[in-house]
Amino acid sequence: MFKVGERKIGWHKDFDSSHFLALPYESKCLRIHGHTYNVDVEIWGELNENGMIFDFNHLSNLVKLLDHRILVSEDWIAEREDGSLVIEKNGKRIELPEKEAVVLDKPNVTAEYIAEWFAERVAEKAGDNVRKIRVKIWEDPRSYAEVVLER
Repeated sequence: MFKVGERKIGWHKDFDSSHFLALPYESKCLRIHGHTYNVDVEIWGELNENGMIFDFNHLSNLVKLLDHRILVSEDWIAEREDGSLVIEKNGKRIELPEKEAVVLDKPNVTAEYIAEWFAERVAEKAGDNVRKIRVKIWEDPRSYAEVVLER
């Protein structure tokens, strides 16, 4: 006889965003460029009172927040005024409407930090029933960064 063992949900979605990196060496990634990112999320836990481990709608809302935005580090914000951000990094000074950017509380905007940021936002919505979160961010079909959060 079988019994229910470990429970896990999985979710996959793509989104388009632009970014640039802050690096101490010459790289094409210092320039503003974009990716069609793919995000894979796995969440382990027990069923909550609604019969879910986690609501997929929270994941969809996170992707909507990132889609068609420029991702920047909060460390690069020189000014915030009248709904605009001024970003200064790598010899650039960029002013853009705040609603067109997502400011990550990370020192850079690498795939590793994007994955960490995404996992932390998932954790904020997770109930006590969730015990493990894995987020994998694909920048292209060959390259990904992965982070795991555990209780």
